Amino acid sequence: MKITVLLLLSCFLLMGGCDSTQKSAQPASQNEPEVVIEASPEPLKEVLPEEKTDAHKKLIFNTKLSVSPERPNWVLFSNGTYVIFPKGTSKDDMRKSAIGLLQRYNNEPFKVRKSPIVKGWVASSPKGIYNYVALAQASSRLATNKELASIGKQNVMKDKADPVIIHINIPKR
Repeated sequence: MKITVLLLLSCFLLMGGCDSTQKSAQPASQNEPEVVIEASPEPLKEVLPEEKTDAHKKLIFNTKLSVSPERPNWVLFSNGTYVIFPKGTSKDDMRKSAIGLLQRYNNEPFKVRKSPIVKGWVASSPKGIYNYVALAQASSRLATNKELASIGKQNVMKDKADPVIIHINIPKR
């Protein structure tokens, strides 16, 4: 019974049965000019998807989550390849060594492990070269380790052919 009364009362108020809910027409004040908008607004510009505009930012973030915090020194290349260095290694040494190590890579086999935090996998070589393989790069969530290792190898080979360092991670002191 109470619910029915509340429903009827709310319907009455929504329908404008009360003076407080009705909008009253107020005359325009004499001091305010009348504004007429004649131009139509510009159409919205197409916004690029976040993954295209922030590709490197997303890759850096996912790599930071994939690398153990106990290993804070690493160099990241544009296709997700990264090399980890011992603590205390200088930025210049890391840059030179990472490029040198990548150039000496000779198609070694990769092992694959699921990244525990991000949606992706880490392919690793015995020589200390790693590659973050994003879920978007894999054919599906059910991709085999062999497929993922192949994707990781392809990414490393791309970075070897065109080594572009996008991030050098050094802990803040």
